[in-house]
Amino acid sequence: MTHYFLGLHLRRRMEAFSLELAEEKTRLIEFGRFAREDRAKSGEKPLTFDFLGFTHICGVDTKGKFTVVRHPSKKSVRKFLDQVHAWLITHVHWRRRDQQRHLSQMLRGFYQYFGLYYCRSTLDWVLQEVRYQWRRTLRRQSQRHRLYWSYLQSRAWWELPKPSLLHPTV
Repeated sequence: MTHYFLGLHLRRRMEAFSLELAEEKTRLIEFGRFAREDRAKSGEKPLTFDFLGFTHICGVDTKGKFTVVRHPSKKSVRKFLDQVHAWLITHVHWRRRDQQRHLSQMLRGFYQYFGLYYCRSTLDWVLQEVRYQWRRTLRRQSQRHRLYWSYLQSRAWWELPKPSLLHPTV
């Protein structure tokens, strides 16, 4: 009954601004400070939702207080890695310094958007995946590649920016 009332209230509120709710994308979930405890009574985990490229999770900070934990959603990470891969395929003929410059720009943009406190491990993983993709693309240029990790690590053009948390307290 309460969910029906909230849905009706929300629908009327959206109509006041000439907006509509997409029924297939809209649902009411229990989320917030007490969602973890309420759902634990029935043996379930609190629900999560994706919004603006982040997966929002009911979590606890280092002091044990409730916090909304935001991780980059799997869909947004996959979309970024697919874009990097497509770019590498089409620009394999570029000089390595130019490839590095462009990949650095792409990574910095990703870090600036997803540079939240709880996203550190995902950002590190994305950097590693970009390096794997770049290495794989460079290796496909020749049947006799000599692009081993030890060689690549010693080259200045191989350096890519490391993740930095631009919004550590949000």
